Amino acid sequence: MGCQIEKINSVKKTESCIAYGCDELGRLKSVLLHTPGEELSLINESNYKYWLYDEVPEMSAYIEEHRQYRELLESNGVKVHELSDYVEENKALIGKMPNLTFLHDTAVISEKGAMISKMRPPARENEEVVVKEALDNLGIPILNEFKSSNGFFEGCLLLSRDTIFVAETERHTYPFVREFVSNILNEFKEVIYVRTPKARRYMHPDTIFNRIREDLALAYLPAFEETCLFTRDSREKIDFKEFMQQRGMEIIPVSGSEQSRLACSFVPLESGTIFHYDIALDGKTKEALAEEGVEIISFHPEAILAGGGSLRCHTLRLCRRKD
Repeated sequence: MGCQIEKINSVKKTESCIAYGCDELGRLKSVLLHTPGEELSLINESNYKYWLYDEVPEMSAYIEEHRQYRELLESNGVKVHELSDYVEENKALIGKMPNLTFLHDTAVISEKGAMISKMRPPARENEEVVVKEALDNLGIPILNEFKSSNGFFEGCLLLSRDTIFVAETERHTYPFVREFVSNILNEFKEVIYVRTPKARRYMHPDTIFNRIREDLALAYLPAFEETCLFTRDSREKIDFKEFMQQRGMEIIPVSGSEQSRLACSFVPLESGTIFHYDIALDGKTKEALAEEGVEIISFHPEAILAGGGSLRCHTLRLCRRKD
């Protein structure tokens, strides 16, 4: 029986469930987006760094580019859920959160449920509260969340039904990383842990690594200061590139310049096809991807770059399925 959806206090409430889970790199079926609005007006020349923006956004142009990205997703068959349609109790918070449009950072959706982040205060404080309400109203259970307020953890990567990738970045505190690894190993077989330089350009795991296919990825390997493989019973240091090659994955390295342009932070539509900024990759990397048969659906960013994020940052992926 399909999911039944009804209006409760003007919010779409899923009585049973929607299809969810991105454990396999199949076709992207549905996403959650937050179209930015008046909250962008909170950002000005005196506080844009406080809000973690690279510059003050031009509000109407930013919103228009986000709309264009939404249309690009929909034109490729992706169902787009709008965050505000599923939030009532915490709706007032949305207008106070100019970073909420970067939904990818707030949660990762597996077939077992959502892994909720703990966003870094003060600029991103409580974003996960809003997202958790939306996911609940979409019928997606919570697999893992943080109860303590004494730290932060802005996301991980879901590589398979068995494997989680965690990077300790400037947006992660080590005690929260340790807590997450310990908890999530009750649900997954292994965690790949990477320590990165504590710098804005490496702020999330997808700024240094991202899969195009199950056997192909982009990575900025100089940022991998230390890499370990954790299981329930062991911990060992590994060479990430060699380890992934042994698993059948070839890594195409990106340059420092490409990495700073968010080369690794893209959205796979399906295995071998990605949505990406047209300014992110050098010609050499594009040629290497073309030789691999990779299709790039390009998007040109201008105003949206003020936030320092990628298309992936704006996209909370809800469901993938292999046809």
